[in-house]
Amino acid sequence: MTALQKVHPAYAETANMPVPDNDREAVVTLLGSGLPVAYLEDAEPSPLMQKASNLWQRLIFLSRLSIMLALLGGYPLMVVLSHKVNSAPITLAADAAWTSPQAGTALTIIGREVTGPGWAMDRAFWHPQARLNALPAWQEGLGSALSDYMLLTAQNVRPAALAPDADLMAAGRLLAPASDTETGPRMHAAAEALLRYEGRLSRGLAAAPAGLESLNQELDLFIAWAADNQEALRRQAEMADGWPASRADIEAVYVARAHAQVAAELLKVTLLAQPELVTTREAAEARNTALKAWRRAADFNPLMISNPAGGTGGLLSDHPATLAWYMAEAEQATQALKTTLAMPLPEPELVASTTP
Repeated sequence: MTALQKVHPAYAETANMPVPDNDREAVVTLLGSGLPVAYLEDAEPSPLMQKASNLWQRLIFLSRLSIMLALLGGYPLMVVLSHKVNSAPITLAADAAWTSPQAGTALTIIGREVTGPGWAMDRAFWHPQARLNALPAWQEGLGSALSDYMLLTAQNVRPAALAPDADLMAAGRLLAPASDTETGPRMHAAAEALLRYEGRLSRGLAAAPAGLESLNQELDLFIAWAADNQEALRRQAEMADGWPASRADIEAVYVARAHAQVAAELLKVTLLAQPELVTTREAAEARNTALKAWRRAADFNPLMISNPAGGTGGLLSDHPATLAWYMAEAEQATQALKTTLAMPLPEPELVASTTP
């Protein structure tokens, strides 16, 4: 048999080749027509698999969309929720008697930040708190105020011709804001120094601030805080270079609030620890007025800080100017308290005896 005779009749006709006589009656069958039906069904796309593929593509699309929405909407929400400023009044636990209520108050303020929002200055760049302005300024103001107070107290409690208290000096230096070191370890070390001072004081190995002279120095420190904050707030109120407020406006407001918080709490516990300093009705009224003024400044918490300029003055409040007014009231009330406490006590009236 030749090669041409081996060619299928269908291919031979297509190629115009002569077909052998014995294959003229051959029937051409379509390719695959003789295959089993089950094989043909498996070879075609399955409707179930097509639905599964479409569902998988939709899931991928929804996942990508969810990630984009989370980045666009969820991250800003996390930034807002991470802003936690606790300016509530402090009440020392009754079951833990502090020999130094000032040290206990300072430790409570530090503990609130540790167990609450944490230290915003130590956050990585991607953390929501790294986008905040108010919380870092608040914590920086707390640290600077407590640092000033502890350094002053270390000088007030030192015996004659001796160095200041070492633990209070260490706490004061550690509490001071520093940009080159992390805040958390410094605050932990400062808390340990305050606890050491409290322990020595309870055993009679350290001294506590007492007397009118020491109180007057504390009042002078609070007055200086109020004056410095007023200057910073009024300077920002005059600039009005942001809408609704600039970063500097927000920082000035929250630093002033932090100073007011520390002043209100430390003044309260100092006067409670020395009730003999407030013995007249005038002194009690001056004390209450000063505490109320400082508390009012500490509780100043608008929903959004604004410093309007131009035509927006009738729509938005000038919060730096408002808080500057509150700080001025606190300064005047503290100065009035200092003046009242310096006044001599009235002499007791002599009552004539009626005994014959």
